[in-house]
Amino acid sequence: MVGTVLADMWGEHMETKYRKAAASSPRGLRPLLRAAPFGSGNDKGMTQILTEKQQAELASIATEVHLRPRATVYTADSSAHSAFIVKDGMVKAFLDLSRGSQRVLAFLFPGDVFGLAENGRYVNSVQTVTPTTCFKIPVSALTEMFVRDGELELQFLFKMTHELREAQRQQIILTHRDARIRVAMFLRMLQRRNDGSSHIELAMSRLDIARYLGLSSEAVSRATARLSREGIVAFPSLRVAQVINRSEFDRLTRAA
Repeated sequence: MVGTVLADMWGEHMETKYRKAAASSPRGLRPLLRAAPFGSGNDKGMTQILTEKQQAELASIATEVHLRPRATVYTADSSAHSAFIVKDGMVKAFLDLSRGSQRVLAFLFPGDVFGLAENGRYVNSVQTVTPTTCFKIPVSALTEMFVRDGELELQFLFKMTHELREAQRQQIILTHRDARIRVAMFLRMLQRRNDGSSHIELAMSRLDIARYLGLSSEAVSRATARLSREGIVAFPSLRVAQVINRSEFDRLTRAA
């Protein structure tokens, strides 16, 4: 009986806390998670998967962090005390290799989560690409929230599953010998994040694209020039790609 009363009191306390967090955090300012949902037969791209209550719960334990371009968020093997959700901007996850080179593992956008570590250590380094705002969430507080709210933990599982699929797509891309196909498949991945729009923003540098695709910068430039000559993708600037021939673009990227 006492346990039930205490549980009810705790539940009322948390509901009040989350209502206050919701009132003080406008919807656009709360943490969001975006992923391709389970159970859909249609290619609808990524959607926001958190309920308003879950957004408010995360807002109650999160701190906004504003970062300049090329700012280091954390380095590989450092102690992991926080997880992060991108609010706006872009970051890249990478590993430093020998002789000063890098391997870019992922580009992370609004609604993406990063910083979930292994054995209390971050497994890669993360740096901002553009001016970026992140929600910084203490791992201990997030873990406690998962214990109380299995549905929220499930949503994070959905998100991690989505990220695993993206990592698998990167591995598929790297199996192709043709640099043109690698670049086209990379553009397709970005397109999925933008609801299938033919207009694709390229905030990352050609060097970072090359490091993600396992190519040289020169190979990326030659591939983009060929896609442009063939009338498949136009590049009005270094930061924009525009799909011109959708059927041929789909054919090239069918495996992505």
